[in-house]
Amino acid sequence: MEEDLPCENQVKYPGLILDSKLSFRQHAKYNSDKFWNKVHMIIPLIGRHSSLSLNNKVLLLKQILRPILTYSAPIWCITAKTHRRKIQILQNKILRIMTNAPWFVRNDVIHKDLKIELIEDHVKNLSRKFFSQLQDHKNPLINGQVEYAYTNGKYSYPYSTTKWSLPLKPP
Repeated sequence: MEEDLPCENQVKYPGLILDSKLSFRQHAKYNSDKFWNKVHMIIPLIGRHSSLSLNNKVLLLKQILRPILTYSAPIWCITAKTHRRKIQILQNKILRIMTNAPWFVRNDVIHKDLKIELIEDHVKNLSRKFFSQLQDHKNPLINGQVEYAYTNGKYSYPYSTTKWSLPLKPP
């Protein structure tokens, strides 16, 4: 029995939304919605009027909220800078809510004071860790992915393309 499979513009694969052009725009929107749903649940703990210490608020951000933003980051980190920037804006907003910072305080000052990485730096670290763990994987097909490099003499690192704005150098 033959059955035609419908052609879909996007597919959801364990928490990652892949579209036909690999723009990851829908994935960024999905993560944004998921992020704000979680923020609304824990706002009594991390909000402006919370009696929780700032260190504990930062811990909640790192343990609950940031993993939502950076889920499957080694895959979607090749997305356009505008989509990565939207994710950084979400982190900036929640840090301002947590610290009750006035409008004139720069975001980089808040990040430095709280010792929190920018999303782009955090994603770089996650990706480096992910690719370094691939080298030690038991499955030879997965292990071989680290050695894959299409070089035409132009790019010195695996997975490099002309659109790659976040270079991941193997450790």
